[in-house]
Amino acid sequence: MSNPAPNKLLSVVIPNYNYGKFVGEAIASVAAQTYSPIELIVVDDASTDNSVEEITKALDAATGLAASQCIVLEENAGKLGALNRALPHVKGHYFIILDSDDILTPGYAERTIAELEKARAEDSSIGFLYTDCMLISPTGEDLDRGKSTGWDPALLDRYSFVPEPATCLAAMVLEAGPYDEAIRKGTKHHKWKRIVANGWNGRHLPEPLFCYRMHDNNISGIGRRVIDEVERGEGGERILSGYWPLQTTQR
Repeated sequence: MSNPAPNKLLSVVIPNYNYGKFVGEAIASVAAQTYSPIELIVVDDASTDNSVEEITKALDAATGLAASQCIVLEENAGKLGALNRALPHVKGHYFIILDSDDILTPGYAERTIAELEKARAEDSSIGFLYTDCMLISPTGEDLDRGKSTGWDPALLDRYSFVPEPATCLAAMVLEAGPYDEAIRKGTKHHKWKRIVANGWNGRHLPEPLFCYRMHDNNISGIGRRVIDEVERGEGGERILSGYWPLQTTQR
């Protein structure tokens, strides 16, 4: 494990709604990071499945974290509502929001934090760093590579291309909140637009450092589309901005 200075705490927030079959793997991937210290905040958004049981079990097994907690909401607030409930508990210098059906590779945090600091040495307006990913099946098999677009703030008006997760300065995320809980699709697009409107910029690292799970219930609809394409024999890298919706209140 690396041993950064105490003020280099990384806060990871996992919002979860009815992903009991996936959330344990997401938590385990945070606990397996080569970076420390990490605090993990899981927000269960009034799930009706066995999510809370799976979260509790996974957190009990997640040794090595500096701190962890589960916030259980009584009423469904949506992903941005879950994020808003987590923000008052964030103590880290760095911040990652990880969807509860996705997985970080073990070196994700260490690599992205190092690259973020390198980028910030060149340009202090850079507050977040995002990567490519591997698209995986519901059971974890590799499907194809998912590619993010290089950083261009002008593109944000037309495309959603910055993924969740991305490694951010926590202060940047906190100052842009609270986020609009009426937005139920394109939630990450809303978050990034808020952040960039405050003058922050990003940096793209074209390496597949997390696993993005494709399944029938992805909020964006990407999972069904990609699985259908793979089943038709349409392989190759996929540009993620072609699959993600812009911010909308539609459900």
